[in-house]
Amino acid sequence: MKSANIAPVVIFVMPEITDNANTFDPNIQSEDIAFDRDEMVACKGCGRANPPNRFNCIYCAHELEISTSDTAATRFTSRKLETWERGFNLVLVKHLDAGGNCRPAAGLLRVGIANVNEIVQSATPLPVARVESEKEATVIRTRLEEMGFVCSVVSDDELAADKPHVRLSAMELTDETLEVVSFNTKERIKIAWNDVALIVSGILTKGRVDSLEKKRRHGKTKLIDETATSSDEEVFDLYTRDDAAGFRVHQAGFDFSCLGNNKGLLASENMRRLIVELKQRAPNTKYINSYVQLRHLLRDVWEAESRKDFHGLQRSGFGKVESASVASTSNLVQFNKFSRLQWHLR
Repeated sequence: MKSANIAPVVIFVMPEITDNANTFDPNIQSEDIAFDRDEMVACKGCGRANPPNRFNCIYCAHELEISTSDTAATRFTSRKLETWERGFNLVLVKHLDAGGNCRPAAGLLRVGIANVNEIVQSATPLPVARVESEKEATVIRTRLEEMGFVCSVVSDDELAADKPHVRLSAMELTDETLEVVSFNTKERIKIAWNDVALIVSGILTKGRVDSLEKKRRHGKTKLIDETATSSDEEVFDLYTRDDAAGFRVHQAGFDFSCLGNNKGLLASENMRRLIVELKQRAPNTKYINSYVQLRHLLRDVWEAESRKDFHGLQRSGFGKVESASVASTSNLVQFNKFSRLQWHLR
């Protein structure tokens, strides 16, 4: 009988690691990158030890108790929050040194240097990160301020992007007051010109793609028909000094009769003329019209909403099954956040 070939079994015995054991091996490591046991941070959620350069426990995601005064080694490793989650927005207001180097900030935030440079040059407060906890946002703000940046932390609750602005249907302009009319309730509200604080203009963009696919064998599908539509509408928001919710004027559905003889034939032209008229009557009002030019810088923090709805299966003939779906996009929440952020940091 021939003996069976048996592969040799190699058993590795790992040495026991004690509190005083030195795990650094210069033969395979150029430097000791491990943390000492006394540097580890115990999680109050699960009791396990974590590296001191994290904000949340790597085992249970519980927030770790890290002192904001000793965060030089803390690594910014936050996950990307979903649009429905409530977070805290770290806003870069300006750089005290106009010719400063933005590379350290880009490295901390893990974004491109060009993005940080463009935000600084825009002279408009823009978000550079959206994180889970206020402590994490405060830590990152402290680090950025050490690099010469002026920053602020604004919560999603303060921006209230899911709360709509009061849509207006008309205005009346007098020497003493601005009277606005609600589109839905027809309520009339009088505002003193000295109370008009901010005007933010932008564009609301909606996109829709209707698709029809044919079901084939083995679970495969074939695209039969696809129709894409999109629309842009000019809007501007009007804020008073004490109201963070604001009013909104849409290009469609607004009565521009308040312009009098200055009223034009095109709604887009009347939008611009109305803004000029409001600025002249309230000269202390701040006007921001940079959203369209800067919205590409918002995508990493406040991405536009997108969803896909399936309309189910449809029979188009004997043995033929088709499925319909609609993919839609909208920047409504993104612009709401941008607009209300300008009010909070005006």
